[in-house]
Amino acid sequence: MKIAIAIPTYNEALNIRELLTALRDVSLQHSGISFRIYVLDDASPDNTGGVVLDARKALETANFAIELVQRKGKEGLGKAYVDGFRHIMAQSDHADYILQMDADLSHRPAHIAEFIEASKDGSDFIVGSRYVRGGGTPDWKWFRKLVSKCGNWYAQLWLGSKLHDYTGGFNMYHVDLLRKVDVSKISNLGYGFLIDLKYKCLALCHKKAEIPIMFMDRTYGTSKIPKSTVIKSFILVARLRLT
Repeated sequence: MKIAIAIPTYNEALNIRELLTALRDVSLQHSGISFRIYVLDDASPDNTGGVVLDARKALETANFAIELVQRKGKEGLGKAYVDGFRHIMAQSDHADYILQMDADLSHRPAHIAEFIEASKDGSDFIVGSRYVRGGGTPDWKWFRKLVSKCGNWYAQLWLGSKLHDYTGGFNMYHVDLLRKVDVSKISNLGYGFLIDLKYKCLALCHKKAEIPIMFMDRTYGTSKIPKSTVIKSFILVARLRLT
């Protein structure tokens, strides 16, 4: 099996080397699987790209490789993923699955083993969920937990309760499913992209799986989620259901 891991970055120089090293360690535990990491960098001024290039030389193994995809600048999380997915699917060495994750170490690479197990059961849409038994957000304060849970309850109310975590960004998709969805046609290119993509995948997937994950707060850097994201997501959820 070949897994491509898409990681959008902007000013993650303090985190990216540690993450790439942890991903390499995961690959050492799964020697029969090919891992190719695509760092989608939005022209970070803190030299994230340079750190990635240095790590690429040091960490490459027989089943682990890193590619830096340099972008012109910040165009939104969704745009980075759309461009990144299209780039990955255009490669001659075709990936079977694409896994998306954050660069700030909030998504624990150790969970990737569970994604792999779910794929062996034939799941083509695998969601890392904070809101199934065994998942959680241990670092969050009560108010942040309340806002996130209410947002997901609202999404379930409008979009259906078959999915417990519509807003999380740690997910894996079979490439054939992404082709059916046609990610290039998703118009929401901010953080709402995650909700939009999951809603479309849920309708077209062969088999869905949700695995519990622990979402950890970043150690270095600051959050890049705009304050307007909550309002925009509420509007998007209603629009998806009514169209």
